[in-house]
Amino acid sequence: MTFDVSKTINYWVESAEYDLETGRRLLDSERFPYALFFGHLSLEKILKALVVKNTEHHAPHTPSLIQLANKSKIKIPDVTLDKLAEYMEFHIESRYPDENHDFYNKCTEEFTREKLSEIEEIYAWLILKLKE
Repeated sequence: MTFDVSKTINYWVESAEYDLETGRRLLDSERFPYALFFGHLSLEKILKALVVKNTEHHAPHTPSLIQLANKSKIKIPDVTLDKLAEYMEFHIESRYPDENHDFYNKCTEEFTREKLSEIEEIYAWLILKLKE
C-alpha cells in the first residue's frame, strides 16, 4: 500500500478544522473542559499534518503536542512551546479528572474563552506554516 502524503495531510487538516469548530460549540454550550479538550485535539491534528508534510511519513500515534511540534521540523517560538505544554492538561485532565475535579473547577467560562482564543491563534499560525 502506498502512502499518499497529500491525502493524509488533507485528512488531518479537515479533522482539525472539525475539532476546532466542535470546541467552539462546546464553549457556547458551556461544556468548558470538553471545549478545551477539542481545542487540544485540533492542535494535535494540525501538528500531525505538519509532521506528514515535512517528513513524508505518518505522524506518530501520540497526543503529545511537544513531541509532535519537535517532529514537525518547524521553528516554534519558546513561548508557543510553553503554551503547547500547558495545553497537555486539557487532553489528560478532561478525559481522566482527578477525584476532586480540580481541572473541571478551573474551567470557568472566562478561563476557557481565554485558552480557546490562544489555541485559535496558535492554530492559525500553524496553518500558515503548513502553507509555506
